[in-house]
Amino acid sequence: MQQVSTDAVRRKLKFDYARVRNDSSSKTMDLFQYLLKQAQKAGMGSQELVQETANILQKHFRLRWVMIGLLSPVDGMYRYEAHAGMRPEAWENQRKKVYKYEDFQLVTKNYNAGEISRQTRVYLEEDNPLNKEDVASVNRPVLMSLTRKAEDEAKENDFVDTLILGPRDELLGWIEYSGTITNNFPEPMAIRSLEVVASILSSALGCKSWHAK
Repeated sequence: MQQVSTDAVRRKLKFDYARVRNDSSSKTMDLFQYLLKQAQKAGMGSQELVQETANILQKHFRLRWVMIGLLSPVDGMYRYEAHAGMRPEAWENQRKKVYKYEDFQLVTKNYNAGEISRQTRVYLEEDNPLNKEDVASVNRPVLMSLTRKAEDEAKENDFVDTLILGPRDELLGWIEYSGTITNNFPEPMAIRSLEVVASILSSALGCKSWHAK
């Protein structure tokens, strides 16, 4: 039997690597690597890190918008700190909101969520009617109340929350995001990737100042 040459082994490994280097799952690995490098920068504060994360998540997963909120060490409350894709008026209304830990339970007096995983839940427009004041916080309120025609169709006020959990599962913040620019919910692998990003943020922010400067 002819022995396989070491050159052939090396060529195959290099070819196989190059083939997968450009597929979508590999591009997501690039995203993880990039965020890890950003998190390791000594001069990068929490505000800059979460803003960079929001920007790259919206672009990579083609989301209509992304917002990231954090726990404040000053008063123990939760507030939005960064966004990508929100219209200015909607963002100004969102950033004024203040949440307590109890607001992140699956069912509260104000919100009704569906559990996707231990870390992620979905809020559907039909289950969470808004008052007139809250409508101003929606990115495109004119598109609200349209009929949902398919199970994977994301309405204007549907959104997903992926929790940023600490080493003891304490709630440190959350990543909130819409459907995609094609008006569908993010793919399951995208949601799983957002959970990994939340874990990266948890580790990185543990070494940084929590309060946005």
